[in-house]
Amino acid sequence: MNIRDIEQAGADVIALLRQYHNPPHKELLLDAILFAYLSGRHAKVARQHRLYLYGSSKPNRIDFRIGGSNPVVLELAPRSPSGGGSLSGSQNVKELRKLCRVKPTQAKLRALLLLDLADHPIKKAALRNTYVDVHAGPGKFKRSSVRVIYVHRKSSFSFSWKPFKSL
Repeated sequence: MNIRDIEQAGADVIALLRQYHNPPHKELLLDAILFAYLSGRHAKVARQHRLYLYGSSKPNRIDFRIGGSNPVVLELAPRSPSGGGSLSGSQNVKELRKLCRVKPTQAKLRALLLLDLADHPIKKAALRNTYVDVHAGPGKFKRSSVRVIYVHRKSSFSFSWKPFKSL
């Protein structure tokens, strides 16, 4: 699975949601739809992949891990039809911090899928600027970049978020 496949999955889920009179827009409900879609496309999809971090008493969970020769970990963040700021960097710090700590042996690609269900898309530069000042948090651990993938029914794009140590 690659970046283009994830963009296509997001676009297909948005197209499926247009079939509903009152489409779901909460993450928990969209998670189930995306899981069904990914399971139909890829043989090895695990939901709520456990990630053990140093100093944590219980494991953190990443929404999906797609196995195979090129494994991917994927977090989902939707924006409701009414809009709002749920796709900005400050709203997704927790997801970014989990993803950047996934070891290269567990996943070749770490992705945050932003599904925008609002009427008007967000511009790439405006969204990217909200991720610039987000850092991976304190501590001595290897940080890996995360691909942020934005999908709206009218447009899609992606950019790389590179974590840096806290100040």
